Amino acid sequence: MTALLSRSAKSLLLASSLFLGLSSAAQAQTALECGVYKSPDTSYQIRVLSSNLIQKTGLGSPELLYYAIEGDKLSYFNIDLDGGDTYKLSADGKSIDVGFDFVYSLQEAAPCAAPTQFPETKVWPLCWKSDLMTCLEAYGATSLQELESMCNSGMAFACKRLPDAYREAAGIESSLFGKSAPLPDAAIASLRNACLNGISASVCNTVAAEAWNAGRYLDVREIVQHTCNAPIGDSDACALAASLSNLTPELLAQPAPASLPQGTFKAPVGAVRELIFGADGIVKDGDGFITMQARQEDGLIRMQHNKGGDFEFKPLGDQYLLGLDYWNQLALFSRTGD
Repeated sequence: MTALLSRSAKSLLLASSLFLGLSSAAQAQTALECGVYKSPDTSYQIRVLSSNLIQKTGLGSPELLYYAIEGDKLSYFNIDLDGGDTYKLSADGKSIDVGFDFVYSLQEAAPCAAPTQFPETKVWPLCWKSDLMTCLEAYGATSLQELESMCNSGMAFACKRLPDAYREAAGIESSLFGKSAPLPDAAIASLRNACLNGISASVCNTVAAEAWNAGRYLDVREIVQHTCNAPIGDSDACALAASLSNLTPELLAQPAPASLPQGTFKAPVGAVRELIFGADGIVKDGDGFITMQARQEDGLIRMQHNKGGDFEFKPLGDQYLLGLDYWNQLALFSRTGD
């Protein structure tokens, strides 16, 4: 599986020693008290979920940190973003200094969940005790099933590697900045289960994009609602869930109008979040910086953009536009009263 030996895969492998080291250290230290930690200097928060798992909110979606305590140091690995660092704990263990003068203090105590257990596959000992090349060779021989097992055990970064692995197994090419061919139904179902059975916002965001790309729009509505709900609580997902609440089988079956729309359409996501259609097919963004010419082809609306292709939308009646291209994934534009 040579395609798996990417920068993300190397980050995964380099992180394995941290996982094993954290597992050993956690056994010898008193767990941080579970609950919500807040700082008076920011609206962000740290939620200690268990003796080895933290959920941190900040810019973007919530992130999961796998951690262990040694003395006054809290070492962690970001399960969502493939990276690690350390925080400093107060003497009483109820304050976390994350640096840059931001200190989070316990505000709301909560019961601890069971500790997260990660599988020790054949790769982990090699990556822990051997050199990088031995580690890479071992990971190159890792089966798709083992990667799935890692994902299902809560390793979010492994889940995010699965779409490329599925495409490689099926002989499907991936596209970095474009619309890839849809994944097989079984792969989408496996990823969907990983999202719905877990608490990683980044995994669910990845799965939502793949399900949308495969035309499984109702699955996306379910996925983003799960990402909005506790315990994930992703506020961006909540805004997206609200915009997709009207997406029903009946709406998806609405025929396309015979002519181009007129008026203003808005969505909370997308390369351009406001589209203003004029009577002559000229389309402008809400700020007036972009002007495009819309055209109808095969029941779809297309307009050339400056990114080397077309924005592509499926009209759902005369009130909604469903984003189909890479730049408008997850976007359901609705007509406003303007």
